[in-house]
Amino acid sequence: MNYVSEPGAIPRRVNRLRQILFFFPFILSAIALLAGGALAQDARVSGDGWANRFLVRGRLAGVLPEDSAQYNVPVRTHVSDQIIPEIDLSYFLTDNIALETICCITNHKISLAGGGPNIGDAWLVPLSVMAQYHFHARSGIKPYVGAGPALVVVTSESRMGPATSFNLETYNPGFVLQAGVDIKLKDNWYLNADIKKFFVDINARVTTAGGAVFGKASIDSVVAGIGIGYRF
Repeated sequence: MNYVSEPGAIPRRVNRLRQILFFFPFILSAIALLAGGALAQDARVSGDGWANRFLVRGRLAGVLPEDSAQYNVPVRTHVSDQIIPEIDLSYFLTDNIALETICCITNHKISLAGGGPNIGDAWLVPLSVMAQYHFHARSGIKPYVGAGPALVVVTSESRMGPATSFNLETYNPGFVLQAGVDIKLKDNWYLNADIKKFFVDINARVTTAGGAVFGKASIDSVVAGIGIGYRF
């Protein structure tokens, strides 16, 4: 879907760019440290060859959006929370350094804040690739942190209630920060707890009988979950 920026969108983009640039040096520094550590260590993981380089996890996660939208009129919206199944796959470059990608899809309803009617419904697919550092705090307990680029894809949207049209930008780039822990249960099985914070803006345009509402919604979701992992 093509979206044409409305008047006033540029200052909001500048403010958002400033926020991203504020975090960008920290992310680059973290990635540089991880890369330096990878070069400084033997490219070794537990086992031989490809053994134990992969860790797949399945979680039940809560998606908690934080809608701080800025529109052309003084109106506030609310994005519903959701509970979803989430799957991720990590590939270990060394004992401590891994790359992770996730797979999930989430559905949200957008309503007017303060108990107002629903105005739209959307299905979102958050995509990300994160560089992770896994600590060896104690035997069987491995906390980790991660960061990387994110892309939220709007696969479908539909109008509801008083809205005569409801349109969201299809591809929405951003970044994500992550922290979690793997606790070894038995053999290659792990208990996992994970939390991610997405920083993503989505352009939105809604029309009603009273006119058009447009702007940028900062859907900075927290995704927190618990589940089981298997390393192979």
